[in-house]
Amino acid sequence: MMMLLGSIQYGSRIGRWSPFLIVALSACTEERVTTRPKEGAITESVYASGVVKALDQYVVHSQVNGILLMAYVTEGDTVEAGDPLFLIDDRSSSLASRKAEVNLAFLEKNASSNSPVLAQLRASVTRARESLENDSALYAKQMRLWEKQIGSENDLEQRRLAYTTSRANYEAALEAYAESRDRLRTELSLARSDLELSKVAEDDRTVRSWIDGVVYDVSIEKGELATTQRALAVLGSAEDFLLELNVDEYDIVRIAPGQRVLVTMDSYRGQVMEAIVTKVDPLMDERSRTFSVEAVFLKPPSRLYPNLTAEANIVIRSRQEALLLPANYVTIDDRVILASGDSVALEIGLRDLEMVEVISGIDASTVVVLP
Repeated sequence: MMMLLGSIQYGSRIGRWSPFLIVALSACTEERVTTRPKEGAITESVYASGVVKALDQYVVHSQVNGILLMAYVTEGDTVEAGDPLFLIDDRSSSLASRKAEVNLAFLEKNASSNSPVLAQLRASVTRARESLENDSALYAKQMRLWEKQIGSENDLEQRRLAYTTSRANYEAALEAYAESRDRLRTELSLARSDLELSKVAEDDRTVRSWIDGVVYDVSIEKGELATTQRALAVLGSAEDFLLELNVDEYDIVRIAPGQRVLVTMDSYRGQVMEAIVTKVDPLMDERSRTFSVEAVFLKPPSRLYPNLTAEANIVIRSRQEALLLPANYVTIDDRVILASGDSVALEIGLRDLEMVEVISGIDASTVVVLP
């Protein structure tokens, strides 16, 4: 009975521990995924998405508010700088221009040498001068009589007072004439300036092209309201295009003009085109937290259109002969696990999405284990 129990107990132990033994045996027989560093080329780049834009592309706006009377262009039209694009019915500027013309004509008449206003003032000067001459002669005559003791002192005083009054009146008439003449000249000059400004405002009714190029879009129709905030059209170069790329703020400090760009586009699938960075906008877009970077194609494709989407890799550094290791074998703290189970710290050089460059820590003969 005791032997039977012992057998049962022994058998129960075997049954209880056998699963762990099976797992251990299978773990020992499982093959680990390993690799060795290999020589190869690597390119470190910054990803950017963007769109194609025509050179000098801009959105056309009106300088005045009003109803669109005429659209002189349609999509696809070729234009030159200064060509009219749209005519806006801005009645306020038209009225202001006519008012300025009437005011200028009125002031030109009043400021002319034979104007009624100045003629009347000159007549006042003439009368004052004649009165002064007469009173001056009478005063001088009375002075001579007084020296001969002829006449009374009261007569002399009356003549002197008349002379003094006439002289003051003459000087006042001269001053009034000069002041009115100068004021009218100033008002005339201001009226001419007002007319020029009103004509400029009236000229703003005609929206003109700033560039030689192509009309890519017209977004308003005759009879609709044009405002200074509403886009009327999109114009740009007919032949020259650029890439407007968006680079994350994390990477922008690594971007500079002159860097090579590898570009792919949905419109040209399977093709990789080269471009070069020409401009880095120093102001970040606060909403997207990105910077605008411009690049131009070294060999542009045969046909391009504004707003075509593009993806780009801006080349930061590249090396043709480097010791490379798949990035998934390297831990977040830049270490690798050896076949022995030990971990080794690496000095990492260039990186791309798949590979890293090993500067030191292991060599081409080192076997590393996938963590």
